[in-house]
Amino acid sequence: MSEYQPLVTNSSANILRDIIPTSTVESSYLFTQFQIEQPLHNSQVFFIFLVLVIAVGIPIQLLVAFVILRTRQLNNPRNAFWLGNITCHFVTLLMGAYEYWTVVNPKINRSDIVCRIYSLLVGYPYTILLVGLLLATADRWFAISDPIKHRKYVTVSGVAGCLIISWILVLFILTSPYWSGRFEILLCAVNQDVMKWIMASHFVMVSFIIVAQVKVYIRTRQYLRFKAHRPAADLHQQSPPDYYLSSNSSSNTRPDEYFVHLPDKTICRLELEASVTLFCGVASLCVCALPLAFVFLTLIVCKIEVSSLQCDVTTVLILIPYARELLLLHSVVSPLLYVVRSREFSKALRRTLPRCFFVHQQRRCASPVELPKLCSTYVDIGCYK
Repeated sequence: MSEYQPLVTNSSANILRDIIPTSTVESSYLFTQFQIEQPLHNSQVFFIFLVLVIAVGIPIQLLVAFVILRTRQLNNPRNAFWLGNITCHFVTLLMGAYEYWTVVNPKINRSDIVCRIYSLLVGYPYTILLVGLLLATADRWFAISDPIKHRKYVTVSGVAGCLIISWILVLFILTSPYWSGRFEILLCAVNQDVMKWIMASHFVMVSFIIVAQVKVYIRTRQYLRFKAHRPAADLHQQSPPDYYLSSNSSSNTRPDEYFVHLPDKTICRLELEASVTLFCGVASLCVCALPLAFVFLTLIVCKIEVSSLQCDVTTVLILIPYARELLLLHSVVSPLLYVVRSREFSKALRRTLPRCFFVHQQRRCASPVELPKLCSTYVDIGCYK
């Protein structure tokens, strides 16, 4: 094996031949009979990048999943969608590692079943991630448009069932060309016709997500800027749940800290902040996917053969693997934005981790009076079973 590893398979070469003009393909040294050699791509660069992404991304994802599952205050539909998205990010990173060790740099003895699993599931993780983001966007719109019905009909179990069913349907649709007999599963390669449809579906879903997220974000910002005060009579007649208000947090001289009181409805601020947090995650997706979209747009322009443009196809082809791997950054940036941006999660994190791991809390157990209270608190937050 040469010093530099080939990073594009034979099926990828066929896809690029459909995009790039024939005259350019025949004269370019990049194309061989079976693969595209890209001598500027050192496999060690991709290995280091993949290790860094996995080393940073997976601990963040596991931390988010642990806090959501062990904190009762986070057991709500908006965080259930986030847990589903975290699961998709986790599978995406695992698929990136699986691809590297089976296709890009195959150091292990690959069997036919290992190669066929890769060929069957190569586009699955990111597809279910986009479907989850689309469902989460619809949930955010429902939550801010009709909060009463959303609170009544949308439950954690319903969200979990919806996500699982959508994942099964996506797997059924993506694998249908193979089990229906239309195409044969290739060995450690991607069928170009199937990948074209997958890429087209990704483009359509991302377009829908961006348009919907912009609309949700605009309405959310309008609601968050609403300066209505809570009526004084309502302060004495109705009291929010204990986890929303403390004993000294309500006041009729300033806007409600936990709710936005509109003329026709009242919305929890946590729902609005969750919409903004989801918008930040979608924005990070657009930023990470922008280089790859720009590269393929450049190849399409080269196919048009505009006389005024001088296309350097070699340089564009060299950028494809780098732009594609940048998508893995979204699986790190999006969970990190959730940890930093969500006040609800930050409070749950501060309540959970210090009481589970900090030694100075043991000093409170010195008093026999404090011991039962402290131990019951540990049980409540899920540190002990």
